[in-house]
Amino acid sequence: TILGSVNFITTIICMRAPGMTMFRMPIFTWNVLLTSVLVLLAFPVLAAALLVLEADRRFGAQVFNAENGGAILWQHLFWFFGHPEVYILALPFFGVITEIIPVFARKPIFGYTGLIGATIAIAGLSVTVWAHHMFATGAVLLPFFSFMTYLIAVPTGVKFFNWIGTMWKGSLSFEPPMLWAAGFLVTFLFGGLTGVILGSPPLDWHVTDSYFVIAHFHYVLFGTIVFAMFGGFSFWWPKMTGTMLDTRIEKIHFWTLFVGFHTTFLVQHWL
Repeated sequence: TILGSVNFITTIICMRAPGMTMFRMPIFTWNVLLTSVLVLLAFPVLAAALLVLEADRRFGAQVFNAENGGAILWQHLFWFFGHPEVYILALPFFGVITEIIPVFARKPIFGYTGLIGATIAIAGLSVTVWAHHMFATGAVLLPFFSFMTYLIAVPTGVKFFNWIGTMWKGSLSFEPPMLWAAGFLVTFLFGGLTGVILGSPPLDWHVTDSYFVIAHFHYVLFGTIVFAMFGGFSFWWPKMTGTMLDTRIEKIHFWTLFVGFHTTFLVQHWL
């Protein structure tokens, strides 16, 4: 994974086609670049934490002893990887959606530079919010991590605004890839709003380790990855193979998954 990210970064920075400046690249390429940077930041920390944990278990290294922080130290190391990992998973699929929407809105992307800035901001802020999963431990600086959690919602909202702005007054055509993109927008909106709720320590204390967090997790990751993945698959399949997928089956697939997903996970916010 780390070597793959080095490969992507080197290719994008050093081996672009002649005349392809950074600010002429597709948004998808920008997202892959920033995802690769996050991989370089997050995965070595996880690898080191796992190595130390194995040293504790196999060789009695005693790094995670209670006097050194114990389980809280492990949580810090894990979540320093774990929260950027959410955006490592999400950012490429943000790029996929950004490629699909302009095609089926028949408009150029709205706010190209703003989208790039929002992506850079999300990548930067993602390494500052890891401890919002640890509010209930009482061992983290609540005002800082709560503020950073709210702050990262701003560039995410900018992206959402750009996607809506691209569709606004466009000649929309709801072919299967656009249906998947619309499903992504609806699902990710729910996930983002519940994430803001979890950014408040008093509210987080009430719902931590409950089905509310499980629902939020599925809305953010499933809503981001799976809907965008199927959208990208539907969008690029004809270009990759020269054959069209069956539109009727694709629409059945979309509506079955969309209704089934929301039926399963929406109610978990109240369980």
